[in-house]
Amino acid sequence: AKATPHTFHAHRLILQHYSTELAALCATSEGMTPAIVDDVKPEVFRHLLYYVYGGEIGEEDFVQHAKDLINAADKYGVTNLKLEAEVWYVQSTKNTIENVIDNLLYADAMNCALLKEALMDFMVEKKVEVMQRVSFDDVPGHICKDLLAAMARCGDVSSDDDEEEEDMEKNYSKMRIGDLRQKLDEKGLSLDIDGSREAL
Repeated sequence: AKATPHTFHAHRLILQHYSTELAALCATSEGMTPAIVDDVKPEVFRHLLYYVYGGEIGEEDFVQHAKDLINAADKYGVTNLKLEAEVWYVQSTKNTIENVIDNLLYADAMNCALLKEALMDFMVEKKVEVMQRVSFDDVPGHICKDLLAAMARCGDVSSDDDEEEEDMEKNYSKMRIGDLRQKLDEKGLSLDIDGSREAL
């Protein structure tokens, strides 16, 4: 059965200001001619537009649509929404031995550094069971670096807390994603950076 079309009204200038991808969507239509969006669920696109206009998405909607919001925000370049949805996805998704690789491949494909970090921490915590039951055949080799960073974070034991903190200051490769983003904020750099640990 064919889905019923939904119409959303938006101001071209606002969309163009917020996102080059949304601007490109507007460029495909002239005047009041509608632009067709058929790869995002209507309720998710409604949330995306609401967010672009300065609205706040509620907790229940984030929990219900977190993955779809990540996908739509990534596609249309709404980075802040993607980062918020990623936080909710991490908080609301239960990691298991059965879903860890699928979630890891998704996190890697979508540049969801926080999700990837949570999955790495889970794998380190459950390392014996992961070694016994999880196949890494489809996992790209570059993910090993993130796994080693998670292992290094868990393996660091120091009797001098100040020395450990100073070492973490110098060694960004082991720092948690939240700490890296906080450092960017302290230096006055943009918090809407989307990407890998290396990009941060």
